Amino acid sequence: MQSIFLRGFVFYCGLTLCLPVSLSGQSPSEDGPSCISYAQCNTLGTSELKSGHFDAAIHLFEQQAAFAEVADIDRQTSSKEALFHSPYKISLTAYNNLALAHLEKHDYFWARAWALVALMWDKDNSAAQFNLRKIEQALAQWQWPKTMAGEYVRYAGRGTWQSIVIKPSAPDSVQFCFSGLWWGLGKGPSGLGDLRATVPFHKDVAEYSTHEFSENECHISMRFYADRLEAKQTGDDSDCGFGHNVAVEGTFQRISSSAECPPEEK
Repeated sequence: MQSIFLRGFVFYCGLTLCLPVSLSGQSPSEDGPSCISYAQCNTLGTSELKSGHFDAAIHLFEQQAAFAEVADIDRQTSSKEALFHSPYKISLTAYNNLALAHLEKHDYFWARAWALVALMWDKDNSAAQFNLRKIEQALAQWQWPKTMAGEYVRYAGRGTWQSIVIKPSAPDSVQFCFSGLWWGLGKGPSGLGDLRATVPFHKDVAEYSTHEFSENECHISMRFYADRLEAKQTGDDSDCGFGHNVAVEGTFQRISSSAECPPEEK
């Protein structure tokens, strides 16, 4: 069994699948309940959820998402029509399970993030729409503090997330650290990437620029809103020092208003 490391996670890779496990733990079987198929994960996770064991249910549903996405990829690659019309179908149950489990745990921001993943693949999915309405009701009175500090996440696949942690460092600058990966259609991560820097911040926008990794400029712009940030990257993965297809691009959902970058590796 091969181990692949990403900041905060280790991926235990067998012949058919890589599963994410927190570095604070060990293997899936030794750090919470484990399962061997998306169907079994669904059954065991649902049982744990009904028993009020939210963390165990989430652990199982994350594995369900990983197994289901591999099954969806197999289904896609066997049919060109499926590739274009239903990219992720089997996986929707796992995403909705995770939204519901986090909702029951009152972890509303993670619940919303998972519901939005389901709706990204099927905007008319009734379960995801129902979950999102309940989440929005729970957050109706919530207001984010007037700071951009916190953690922002974007789904990467296989139950894992890309992350950007933001911390103000001066009135006109912020420190950020990005941890990303790209799965592609393979059984394990096809690209990994990390970046941290202190950058100028003006009118809700942080700008990063470097020529450190190639002759071409890597430019990353992050515009902040109360509940998310919108990132745009100019320059490809190698220009920014990332692995294959890793990019700071798209919408990152805010899940906290306080977070710290992990210690730098020596």
